[in-house]
Amino acid sequence: MTIRPLQPHERDRWIELRHALWPDYPIEQIRAEVAACNTLLREAVFVADRGDGSIAGFVEVSIRPYGRGCAASPVGYVEGWYVEPRDRRKGVGRALIAAAEEWAGTNGCAAMGSDRNWENDISRSAHLSLGYRPTEPCEVFWKPLAADAPAATDYIGLVPWEPDSGTLVDLVSDGAAGGIDVFLGTTRDEISADGRALVALDYEAYPEMAEKQLRDLAAQARQRWPIVKLAIVHRVGRVEIGKPSVVIAVASPHRAEAFEACRWIIDTLKKDVAIWKKEVWADGSGTWVHPE
Repeated sequence: MTIRPLQPHERDRWIELRHALWPDYPIEQIRAEVAACNTLLREAVFVADRGDGSIAGFVEVSIRPYGRGCAASPVGYVEGWYVEPRDRRKGVGRALIAAAEEWAGTNGCAAMGSDRNWENDISRSAHLSLGYRPTEPCEVFWKPLAADAPAATDYIGLVPWEPDSGTLVDLVSDGAAGGIDVFLGTTRDEISADGRALVALDYEAYPEMAEKQLRDLAAQARQRWPIVKLAIVHRVGRVEIGKPSVVIAVASPHRAEAFEACRWIIDTLKKDVAIWKKEVWADGSGTWVHPE
């Protein structure tokens, strides 16, 4: 069995295996996710080749700015992991995860994260056998890629899912901080001048540029205020009414500094970072919003 990157002509087989892993999801949704792969995440897909070109399983691994229960940043994350039943208990799953961990380590990650559906006991046993530790309150796993994975002080990046403000507050909490200020930017329910209802906001970004600009913002903020830890996480893709698109959390020795830094970061982010917002209306039309 050989572990290698997925080839473009093998996408249909990848979709078939993904559907076997997530049978409750419509095949059309899985195809759409595959089409979007590598556009919203830094992601790689490895497959297990039986030696005759047929594929026995796959692992999808991405780079996330944070992971629940894990103080390192960034972290490699197992987005999907599946081996066909007839090829299990042969070391195939272990070899796939080893390839994912090597890719994550090569891309600057000090730890790995993963998760499972609560009822998937096979997945739980497999994670535990490979050294992954479950975290609370739900079954999310993490694993250090080195003997002593360093704790991060900044958690910064773009994500194509709803950012978890509770996890980010936990990550920036520190004994040296007397105050933590948190800002959540959410989609506001509104009506246009011609009577159309807003149903969502679509965010697009130039990922390489935007993430560098976010890290530059963090560096500038640290020059202005005595920040202990901070998080800047912005969502890309569609954000429905009432849902958060950006979470900023700043921990500093005193509350006034946390307030000032947090406000400066969001105001500067909206003005300077390569993230663009489109209003989506009930009639299906869209309006791009110019940064203020």
